[in-house]
Amino acid sequence: MKIFFFLFFLLGFLQAQIVVVTKNDSKIKKLQKEILQYLYLGKVDTIEGVRVRVLLSKDKKLHNDFCNKILDKSTSQYNSYWARLVFTGKKFIAKRLTPKEIQTEMQEPNTITYIKRENLQKGWRILYEE
Repeated sequence: MKIFFFLFFLLGFLQAQIVVVTKNDSKIKKLQKEILQYLYLGKVDTIEGVRVRVLLSKDKKLHNDFCNKILDKSTSQYNSYWARLVFTGKKFIAKRLTPKEIQTEMQEPNTITYIKRENLQKGWRILYEE
């Protein structure tokens, strides 16, 4: 029984840590969770006068974890929220990208995305980590 609890604890500990990153030379320095929520929910698109471009991951598990841990929403709540905004013509949701597409798009200034910490690339800087 002790082994079971140990393994259960270990699995939770080993779960991939999500980080939000940008390029090293970005004008964005650090982000708080609340600001990330505003950015990814389309409530703001600039921080301190800097226009921020957000990228979404095609990795379903990563996206689900991001929605749950960072946005404090289920994936269905997130999708429903954006469906309303898109339907009313108020906003356009970002396209979900593969890791390779994200690497390419991250060359643009002041672009942010969420990744597993273990996938941090050279030239990227962590803005937020859970």
